[in-house]
Amino acid sequence: MGKRSNLKTKQTQTERRKSVGMRVFILVLAIAMVASVIILPIAVRAEETEGVSVTVAEFDTGKLSDAIAEAAEGTDFNFITKIAVLKGTLSADDYAALTNIPNLEYIELAGTETKDGVIPENALPYRNQLKYISLPKNTVEIGAKAFSNNKKLEKISMPASVEKIGDGAFESCEALKEFPVNENISYIGEGAFRDCKSITEFAIPSGIKEIYPYTFSKCGFSEIIIGPNVEKIGDGAFGDCNNLKDIYSYSKEAPEIAGQGVFQNVSASIHVYEDCAESYKSWEGNNIKAAEDLTGEYQYAEDDTYPVETTAAAEEVTEQEETEAAETEAVTSAAEEEAVSEETTAAVQTSASSQGVSVGTVIIIAVVCVIAGAAIALVGFMLGKKSAGGKKE
Repeated sequence: MGKRSNLKTKQTQTERRKSVGMRVFILVLAIAMVASVIILPIAVRAEETEGVSVTVAEFDTGKLSDAIAEAAEGTDFNFITKIAVLKGTLSADDYAALTNIPNLEYIELAGTETKDGVIPENALPYRNQLKYISLPKNTVEIGAKAFSNNKKLEKISMPASVEKIGDGAFESCEALKEFPVNENISYIGEGAFRDCKSITEFAIPSGIKEIYPYTFSKCGFSEIIIGPNVEKIGDGAFGDCNNLKDIYSYSKEAPEIAGQGVFQNVSASIHVYEDCAESYKSWEGNNIKAAEDLTGEYQYAEDDTYPVETTAAAEEVTEQEETEAAETEAVTSAAEEEAVSEETTAAVQTSASSQGVSVGTVIIIAVVCVIAGAAIALVGFMLGKKSAGGKKE
């Protein structure tokens, strides 16, 4: 009886081992399958984050959202990093459509127009990834806080038609290095460039008569040019510009300043004409010293940031030359649009191709995981069976 009982016990243990081995085998298969399901979308997303470019050839005002969706052809908006809009008139709703694309790095709007020549207030603030934007070709006014708190924004391209920059328009654009100031600008609002730490130089246009409070507070420039028609400078206008060392003022009479806060925590030399140095004595005593060494007339430098004023004689051309220039510009514009479109298409195709490779790779990985899991479970099962057989003998 004892031997039979031991035999039954061994058989029961063997069956249990088989049952446990089968359960382990099934469990490993299940884990491998679940892992492949999880890994697949993660890998695809990781590949897609390289960025997708989208080009909108044309859109109806207020319908940019639909046009982007059509041009994206099903691409998840989270993966779009570049967008070029070639033609159309932007309304407040259309700027809002751009805010629905969270990871945009480049926005090209130079071929478009903005409604009434105005970029609305809070048009594109707090874009976490935005590095570059070109503004619509008819822009006259940039609304209050239109591009504020774009921490990574480095460069802006805008037409010479811009006349007004609203309050806080570029506030806290900490990475902004270049700003294309032009002589048509007659208003720069309060705090417009506050906390723009990366701007190293700035020229205030001759059309500006008043610099408002905190307009350039905490900017990073080492020198600044004050146009000849500035009459008043508000409190804190250059406060905490710790790198500011040289101020070139072309005003024949020292602009009125609103107390010591104008140059708070600034130690700089104010370069003025010798014959008007006396009026700048009111600026001294606040770590500002007058240097009577300014020469020449106020003039912008010849580059994107400080465009030179040209004489009427230099601008005179014949009607024929104007026609030829217009035709050349039209051909160039068409070629550029075609190039942008081809580049965008290539980028999208490249992205799609990379996604295909990623999917195939992940499928292979998943299959390998399943096979490896099955092999491990099978080996474990066979070892258990062999051990049980040895004991039976």
